[in-house]
Amino acid sequence: MARSRAGSHTSSRGGRSTALPDRISLWIVERRKPLAGAAIIITAALFAGWASLASAPLPDQRGALVGALGGGVYLVALIIALGGAMLLFALPRPNREQTRRAAGGAALAVAVWGIVGAFTPQGQLGGVSLAEHSLGGDVGMALASERGAILTVLLIVGGAFLIAPKQSSATTRWIQSALARSLRAAAARAPGIGAEIARLCWTGLCWLAGVLAEALRDCAESLRIALAERRAAAERARLAAEAAAAPAQWTMQPALATAPAAPAVPVAPVAPAPLAAAPPPPVEPPAAQPEPEAAPQAEARPPAKRTLKRQATDGWRLPPIELLEPDGVAVSSASADESAQIIVDTLASFGVDARVAEINRGPSVTQFGIEPGWEVKTRQVAVRGTDGKPLLDDDGQPVTKTEEVGRTRVRVNRITRLANDLALALSAPSIRVEAPVPGRPVIGIEVPNAETSVVALRGLLESDEYRKALEKGALPIALGRDVRGRAVVADLAKMPHVLIAGATGSGKSVCINTVITSLLMYQSPQQLRLVLVDPKRVELTGYAAVPHLQLSHVVTEADEVVQVLGIVVGEMDRRYRLLEQSGARNIASYNKQAGADNPLPYWVVVLDELADMMMAAPVEVEQQLVRLAQLARATGIHLVVATQRPSVDVVTGLIKANFPTRVAFATTSQTDARVIMDQTGAEKLLGRGDMLYMSSDSIKPRRVQGAYVSDEEIDRVIEAWTAENQPKPERSTIDELIEDIVQDAEAEPETRAALEANRENETLRDTLRTAMAADEEEAEVEAEEDALEAIEPPPMVEREIEQSVERDTRFEEAAALAGEHARVSASLLQRRLRIGLPRAERLIDQLERAGIVAPSEGGPSREVLRRAEEGVYALD
Repeated sequence: MARSRAGSHTSSRGGRSTALPDRISLWIVERRKPLAGAAIIITAALFAGWASLASAPLPDQRGALVGALGGGVYLVALIIALGGAMLLFALPRPNREQTRRAAGGAALAVAVWGIVGAFTPQGQLGGVSLAEHSLGGDVGMALASERGAILTVLLIVGGAFLIAPKQSSATTRWIQSALARSLRAAAARAPGIGAEIARLCWTGLCWLAGVLAEALRDCAESLRIALAERRAAAERARLAAEAAAAPAQWTMQPALATAPAAPAVPVAPVAPAPLAAAPPPPVEPPAAQPEPEAAPQAEARPPAKRTLKRQATDGWRLPPIELLEPDGVAVSSASADESAQIIVDTLASFGVDARVAEINRGPSVTQFGIEPGWEVKTRQVAVRGTDGKPLLDDDGQPVTKTEEVGRTRVRVNRITRLANDLALALSAPSIRVEAPVPGRPVIGIEVPNAETSVVALRGLLESDEYRKALEKGALPIALGRDVRGRAVVADLAKMPHVLIAGATGSGKSVCINTVITSLLMYQSPQQLRLVLVDPKRVELTGYAAVPHLQLSHVVTEADEVVQVLGIVVGEMDRRYRLLEQSGARNIASYNKQAGADNPLPYWVVVLDELADMMMAAPVEVEQQLVRLAQLARATGIHLVVATQRPSVDVVTGLIKANFPTRVAFATTSQTDARVIMDQTGAEKLLGRGDMLYMSSDSIKPRRVQGAYVSDEEIDRVIEAWTAENQPKPERSTIDELIEDIVQDAEAEPETRAALEANRENETLRDTLRTAMAADEEEAEVEAEEDALEAIEPPPMVEREIEQSVERDTRFEEAAALAGEHARVSASLLQRRLRIGLPRAERLIDQLERAGIVAPSEGGPSREVLRRAEEGVYALD
C-alpha cells in the first residue's frame, strides 16, 4: 500500500521523481534531430581533418580518396555538414523552388570542380602529391578534359537556369541578339570583332557572378530565417520550463495580460508533441487534475514578448498578428502536367480540339484553362495534271487530296458536356466546369488536388490585398484564397449583408469565426459593436468576454431573437434621425462631421442558425430581416446570416432578394444549390471550407478555399482583448435597450402634432391620423356597439344612450357630406374623407342611429333622411 501511494504521488507531481535513466532517455528522444545534426557536423569536420593530415590513420584509403577528389574532399565535407545543419537548426522541408535552386547550386559546384581540375599545383594534400593528379583530383581532371569541357558548360548553363530561370531566359535572348549583332558587325568591319567578343565574354562572366551572388544571398536568407525560428523555439521552451518550475510567479507581458478568470479557457502549447512511444512531458498534467500548477501549465503558448504592440487610433491595444498561426508549406503540383495531358487526350478522343492554355493551382483545386480549338471542314478534290486531266494511281483510281473548306471555333457546350468523362479519365470524385472564366478567354476545369493546403488566416491578413482593403474599406474581412492562390478579401460595409448556407460540416462555422476574428484583429470596440445570436449555444458563446459585444451576453434563446432584431431596428431608426438632423447621407459622412469625440460604431449582427429562428417566429423574423437588409446599410448596421438548411421556407424569396452577397458551401443536392445561388454548382464542392462566393457586384460565383482559424487562435485573440490593461466598456441588457427605444419613441407624438398642424398637406394629415386610430378605435367602438345592441333600451331613453356612445371624431364631417347628397354609401365616405373602409362603414352605422340616413335596403347606398338645406348638420 505504501508503494502504491508513493507511486501515485510521484505521477501526480508531473514526473519530477522519475529515475535518472528515464529522464536521460526522454531528453534524448525529444532532441534526437538536433543531436543527430550535431553528430553529422562533427563527422564532417573529422573527415576534413583526416583528409588533410598526413599522419592520420588509413593512409592508403586517404591517398585513393584525395587522388580521386583532390580538393573536392572539402566540398564533400561541406555537403555533409550542410545536411547536419538542416537537422540541427530544424530547417523546414524545402519547397519546389528551394529544391530547384539547390539542384542548380549542385550543378554549378560540379562545374566549378571541373574548372579547378585544370590546375595542377606543386603541393600536397594529406601526404598525396597533387602534381600527379590535379587540384580537382582525377574527377576534376576528367571534367576538365576536352569531352568533359562540354559537360562543364552544360552544367554551368543548366545550373544558372535552375537558380534563376527568368534572368537566364532574358540573358539567353540577349546573348542571341548580341551574337547576331556581332556577326553583322564582323561582316561589316573585321578589325572590330575581337573587341566585340571580349565584351561578350566579360558580360557573360558578370552575369555568372550575379547568378552565384543571388544563390548565396538566398542561402544566407534561408539560414537567417531558420536561425530566427530556432531562437524562437528555444525561447518558447525556456518560458515553458519557467512556467513549470515557478507557476505562481509566471505572468504574461502587459500587451497580453489576462484577467484571473482567463485560465478557464485553456490554450494548447505550440511546442511540438513528442513521439507516441515516449511518455508525456511532465509539464502537461491532465485537465481534470486539481493541482494549482495545472492551470499555468495549460496556459503555456508562444511568448507574448515576441509579439508586436499594435495600438488603434482610439487608444485600444489591438491583438498582435503573431497570435495567429502562419501559412503552412505549399504542396507541390508535380502531377499537374500529367493531368493537363490527360484532359487534352480525353477531349481529342471525343473529337474536340482543345489545348491547355494555363494551369492555376489553388489550395484545394487546380484550374486548367482550356482554349477551344477549331472545327475544320474539308473535302476531297481530284488532283489534276498540267494538262488539266485528273491524275490516276497505279490501280487506275483518281488521285485525290484533302482541301480545307472552312473552320469554326469549337462550341463551348461540347466541352462542358464532357465533364463526367473528364472526371472518369482523371480519376477525380467530381470536377467543376466554369465556362467561360470571367475576364479570360478560356474554359476553366477545376480538378481536386490530391493534397489540400490549409489556408491560414494570418497569411491573408498579411497579404497585399488585405492591406489595400484596410486602407480603403471600413470593415474588411478575409475569406480565403481562390483557385489561383490569391487572397480573397471583401469589405462587409460594401456587401452590405451576407448570407452563408451549406450542408452540415461543410465549413460555415469556421467561416463565421474567420469573419469575426478578422474584424477583431483590426477593429476596436469604439469602432465596432457585435450582436451575436447562437441558438446552438456552442459556436459563438466563446466571444461573450470580448468588449465588442453590444449586449450583455450572446443570445441563445429563440424567444429573444425577435426582441434582439427589434432592438437593432430601433437603433437603425435612431441613427436615421441623427443622420437627418446632421444632414449626412451615411455613417461615414456623419463620423467625419462628429470627429473623434462621438462617432457612431459599426454594428455587425451575426445570426448563426436562421432555420431555428424561422421555426420560432417566421413572420416577425422575416419582416425584421428584410427591413434591416433594405435600410440598414447607410446607418452602418450589417447582417451575417447563416443556415444549414437552405430550403425555400427558410431562405425565402424576400430574404434572397435583399442579400445579394452569398456564400455557398457544399450542399447535398442541386435543389439546395439553386436555393442559395440561383444556379447549380455547390453540390460539386469538396467540403472542408470549399465554397462559392458571389459578391454584390459580380454575376458569377467565385470558387474560394476558406481560411481556417483554430480554437487556440481564437482563444488567444479573446485573451488579448480581455487583458487587465484593456478598458472595460459597459454593456446593456435586452430590457435596458428596449426601454431606451421606448423612451425615444415617446417623442413621436410631438411629430404627429406638428404634422396635424400643417393644414395645407391634407393627404399626409389624414393618412397619419388613420394609421394612429384605425386599430385601437375599431376594436373599442365595435365592442361598445355590441354591448348597446344587447341592452335593447326603451324608446324614451334611446336618445340619451346614443349620446353617451363615443362617436367618431369625423362624424360631423360625414353628416355634412351626407346632407349634400340624396344617397350616401361607405365607398363615398371612404373616397371623400380619405379613410379606410372599416371606418367608413362605422360612420354609416352611426349616421343610421342618429336618424340621418335610412336603414339598408339591400344595396350599397343609403337614403339620406335630412338634407343640408335644413342647416342642422352643416359644419361651421
